[in-house]
Amino acid sequence: MIAVVLAAGSSYRMRPLTDHMPKCLLPIEGKPILEQILQNISAGGLTDVLMVTGYQEEMIKEYIQTHSHGLNYRFITNEIYSTTSDSVSLYKTKPYAQGQEIFLVDADLWFYPGAMNKLLRAQEADIVAINSKSHLDEEAVKVILDGSSSRIVEMGKPVDISRSVGEAVGIRKFSAAYMDKLYRVLERRIVKERILDQVFEYSVQELLDHGVPLYAVDTCEWPSIEMDTPEDYSRAQKLVAAYEATLRRDG
Repeated sequence: MIAVVLAAGSSYRMRPLTDHMPKCLLPIEGKPILEQILQNISAGGLTDVLMVTGYQEEMIKEYIQTHSHGLNYRFITNEIYSTTSDSVSLYKTKPYAQGQEIFLVDADLWFYPGAMNKLLRAQEADIVAINSKSHLDEEAVKVILDGSSSRIVEMGKPVDISRSVGEAVGIRKFSAAYMDKLYRVLERRIVKERILDQVFEYSVQELLDHGVPLYAVDTCEWPSIEMDTPEDYSRAQKLVAAYEATLRRDG
């Protein structure tokens, strides 16, 4: 299994905090977001990382030079990051990730090792972490399940909040077979249809609509938050500070 970290975006909604710095290097509790991600990847037993960069990519590379956590890195540049979505970044990993199981994580996500371990230990080959306790709004990537099972039938921001069981956290485990299917959809949409501005969940939904199974695992035991705006960042700082204080208090 290899880790794929999507870190190319210009984070325009996070400005002015990201005027001169990629979002993943913003600190929380004195630690950059990316540092927490790399620590979790290393603790999870993975050794190889595909890092897709774009905006301020040299800052990310320089940071990793001194904070590698013993991991092996390959950097992939999304040169058109400012006008494209994460679907293009994910598609660019195909030459290096095809044929392998991947752990896929967004670089603007704060999460804890417990959530990752629960995801990786799940018996399902293709699975998405969700948080059933998250506050859901129009910006959340929401998930609808098939009845009482853990099989996903709908996933994305447009999903009906009233039917959703929670928010997709931003970490996923995909088999090589699933990625083959996903790469084919991405290639058609990006290369042939020139759909460059839609997030990759639209391609995932296409697979769901065609009956390709994908499952959810609830990781609400551990806090997680994806940061798109300064308000999200402020909430993340408070959430992490409170959780870290609880961990220190409980020993």
